[in-house]
Amino acid sequence: MKISPKGVYIHIPFCKYICSYCDFNKFYIQRQPVDKYIDCLIIEINNMPNVKNVETVYIGGGTPSALNDKQLHRLLTALRKKIPQKLTEFTFEANPEDLTNSRVALIKNYGVNRVSMGVQTFNNELLKILGRGHVADNVDTAIANCKKYNIENINVDLMFSLPKQTMEDLYSSMKKIIGYNISHVSCYSLILEQKTKLYNQVRDKKVILPTNETEEEMYRVVIDYLTANGYKQYEISNFAKKGHESIHNSNYWSNLEYYGLGAGAHGYVSGVRYANQGALKFYIDSIEKNGHARREENVVSLKEHLEEEMFLGLRLLDGIDMKYFKEHYGSNIDEIFPAAYKNNIKQGYLEVIDGHLRLTNKGLFYGNDVFSDFLLD
Repeated sequence: MKISPKGVYIHIPFCKYICSYCDFNKFYIQRQPVDKYIDCLIIEINNMPNVKNVETVYIGGGTPSALNDKQLHRLLTALRKKIPQKLTEFTFEANPEDLTNSRVALIKNYGVNRVSMGVQTFNNELLKILGRGHVADNVDTAIANCKKYNIENINVDLMFSLPKQTMEDLYSSMKKIIGYNISHVSCYSLILEQKTKLYNQVRDKKVILPTNETEEEMYRVVIDYLTANGYKQYEISNFAKKGHESIHNSNYWSNLEYYGLGAGAHGYVSGVRYANQGALKFYIDSIEKNGHARREENVVSLKEHLEEEMFLGLRLLDGIDMKYFKEHYGSNIDEIFPAAYKNNIKQGYLEVIDGHLRLTNKGLFYGNDVFSDFLLD
């Protein structure tokens, strides 16, 4: 009997402000039909089949903490009515300034046991360039409030290779994070996305980004500093104290299935990957008229599954279990991807350790290039 997905992702596409670098599916919350959106999410929640096996829920965005208390109560009440079982991991994304004492008490009451907050940097000048709405001191309060309500599993998002960012800035931010004694750090290089404010500023030479060499140096500093301070790198951009790796996100990288709810949300169920309509009006209209979201669907072919197995699995520092791969697909990795396998090992980007194909320290810097080599013609 087929086991249903163990994870649920819920997308909240609203933000109180729009960050200069962000290209996610999001809308400025003022004058948006937020209550109607919550109504539609509740319909999607109620229509999920076979949720008894769900172990993780991730509420992301956008900015989930942009919702007011009443809206959060409605959403979380419906969710826990549908999924009443104790969750192994229940993550709520938030901006630091939103994690007030009462807000943390609210989410804790519904079983949230992991908070992920977008900090990015502790340099207030850089926060302004990024268009963030908080200042560094807000993070102190947010961390304290989470710990007050025994939410000890806390992730902080940190960014490097930012405009005007110095190595001293980066070290200062990491030192601050170490002082919080939190369980998880996600650390990303700034990616310049088209159709963002920052992209236009860089194009017009109003903002200058660090060189590729500086970006590589910063990434190495991040790895070395966090590792030296008790965090294990288990994925290209993620570091955790022992036993605190993100279960929900690890399931993505392990190519497992999950439900995706909300405008623009992606899901993977019964061998079908799908993406809900991203435009807010169309998402709401389709659910109000049809009882379900309009979506694009793709039945994952064997070719696509093989490719996904590689570029998702290689994101993990443990890499891909070659014995499992052979048992699952009937052929060895070097038989299906002979050129990619041989060339990346020869160049020193991949290695085989204890039966696992994994990125080398050198390969970590060129992950996207490695992944693209494993796309089949």
